Amino acid sequence: MTPLPARFDGQSADYQQWRDHRLQLASTTAPPVILSPTLTQAQDERLKQLCTNAHSHGYAVYQWSEPSENLNRDLTALHDRLSLHSYDKGVVHDDNGLSLLTDLSGTSQGRFIPYTPRAMSWHTDGYYNTMDQSLGCFTLHCINPAHSGGALTLLDHQLILIALYDKNPQWVALLSHPQAMTLPANTDDVGHDRPDRHSPVLFIRSDGSPGAHFTTRTKNIEWRNPETLAAAQAMKALIDESSHWHHTLTLSAGQGVITRNILHRREAYTDDPDTPRKMLRGRYLQSPQLRSQFGRNSPQLQTIPPESNHAARK
Repeated sequence: MTPLPARFDGQSADYQQWRDHRLQLASTTAPPVILSPTLTQAQDERLKQLCTNAHSHGYAVYQWSEPSENLNRDLTALHDRLSLHSYDKGVVHDDNGLSLLTDLSGTSQGRFIPYTPRAMSWHTDGYYNTMDQSLGCFTLHCINPAHSGGALTLLDHQLILIALYDKNPQWVALLSHPQAMTLPANTDDVGHDRPDRHSPVLFIRSDGSPGAHFTTRTKNIEWRNPETLAAAQAMKALIDESSHWHHTLTLSAGQGVITRNILHRREAYTDDPDTPRKMLRGRYLQSPQLRSQFGRNSPQLQTIPPESNHAARK
């Protein structure tokens, strides 16, 4: 077994303090942050609030105050200000790391479910990546919403970690094993091949926060042993049962969401042929953190109170 560090061990005083604080945050929500597409240093306080919301709740919603004159440029500038610069070099992306999610059924990209109108079940983005390429953030910006459907439901995996500990700490130990989950090697007709990938479901990211590689897919997933499979099934059941922690968003044009790559699902949608659903997605190795215009990062935002004993010992 591979235990998590003391702060997330399910029993220490540090864990209990983090647990109480995280559950308190779960009872609150944050309104959208209003931003101008043309970022200036005068908006730093709003950008800080965006980062705080993302760290506190797992996601943050923003609303642009006016239309963008150059969408890719303005989104790239926003992501850069949030220290999101190492983008996922996966199968499909543009030169600036953004991917246009729209219905491409019948094309080569349409073999991937995000490029279809079909529903997507619970997952974290990049669960098939190597650990050194684990994603700390995904973003979505709405250009056109669907005619109907397409809502995004979000759930912070930190809350599911707490729920797993409350039910059965052994599940956490099983899901934290470095080889808990194996995605067998894949050969793609257009050359996007990968070898066998082994991954824990639950782990600690380099910034000290709990991360997750998770999918509810049942095909082409191998579990380390029957006990680990049972733990994964228990995690899926807890996700479904935790509707009080689910946050459902239907983004409007000019709205976007910044996340810590938390658990999410998307409902199926129907398009208006004249204005099909279009979303720009970014996927990054970093978690959102405000970077000043002069290249210095703000202090790392904490997910426990600054007066905590843990923080005092640092």
